[in-house]
Amino acid sequence: MNLLDLAIGIEFKVHQWPPIHVTIPRPDGFRVTEEIDGKPCTLWRGSERGRYAVYLLKKRGMEHNAVMTRLASLLGERPGYLGIKDANAVTEQLIYVSRKALDFHAEESFSIEFMGYTSTKLNHTGNIFSINLVTEDREEIGERINAIRKEGVLPAFVGYQRFGTRRPITHLVGKAITQRDWCKGVDFILGYPFIWENENIRIFRTQYMEGKVKGELLKKIPSQERNIYLELMKTQDCLSALRKSQVKLSFYVEAYQSYLFNRILSRKLRYSTVYETDQIVVPTDPKQCDAECMEVFEEEGIQRGSFHIEELGISLRPVKRSAFMSVRNLYFDGNYVTFSLERGMYATVVLSEILNTDPKEFT
Repeated sequence: MNLLDLAIGIEFKVHQWPPIHVTIPRPDGFRVTEEIDGKPCTLWRGSERGRYAVYLLKKRGMEHNAVMTRLASLLGERPGYLGIKDANAVTEQLIYVSRKALDFHAEESFSIEFMGYTSTKLNHTGNIFSINLVTEDREEIGERINAIRKEGVLPAFVGYQRFGTRRPITHLVGKAITQRDWCKGVDFILGYPFIWENENIRIFRTQYMEGKVKGELLKKIPSQERNIYLELMKTQDCLSALRKSQVKLSFYVEAYQSYLFNRILSRKLRYSTVYETDQIVVPTDPKQCDAECMEVFEEEGIQRGSFHIEELGISLRPVKRSAFMSVRNLYFDGNYVTFSLERGMYATVVLSEILNTDPKEFT
């Protein structure tokens, strides 16, 4: 079990295989195609009339918000979408707007093509992945994939992206918020540098923890950290500083719920008290816990009211998620592993089970 798995609450592997080291050439070696009604979105065709104009969006190595901002200027409104796709990948998905603005448009990192109209909700059934695994251990990967194909399912852990792959602290901020430890939440956002971060932000985080940030450095760091830090310096009030977050603070607490889900599912897998059709519930009230949930809640110090935070206007609902995910159409041709997952499931969890290595190699 690698340290990042443990850090995000994944405490169980179905297969205790030795690590296999791979390289995935990003973005071209990681391809994601949205699935509509069980078929690739590239095959979807709309009607001649309808409430929404639907476009096929293809992007390469482009962040979601950046492409949506650009599309808003092209289409006259910000498009609707069915899911956020990996930035460091080649992706295909459907987007929709209230009226047709153009037939086709292409730029260096993306293109859109008009696919027709619809008046009904698009049925997003999942995503299709095709991932290039560059390694000398092809035969071993093939054998592992054959084993997983026969089993058909894997635990539906919440994947690394939910917690910040390169800096997995979102759930730690969330936990601090549930404990009303505002200053600890600020510390996790501003401090604790990770070695693979940008040099300027690493220097800032180090200086912050040492209590001596140099003013000129503030111009070189993301606005999220800068705004929170400036408010903290102005008011000396951690709660006020948290309120300057550009990221919704509920996002952090929801990440903590995802961490709890991973821990509870791990515990159930270890005790063999979970079945393929089970749903795992992460309640907001410990009184609604089952045995494994209660163990985790007691270890985490969760109390009634932990997820209802009046000071920040946060009141979360329980989380309910399948215990297992179906891994459909799993195949390895010696270079590319391909498979389909239901909506909300993570390809990196599949790769982690196959490779059992440092997630930074494949995220």
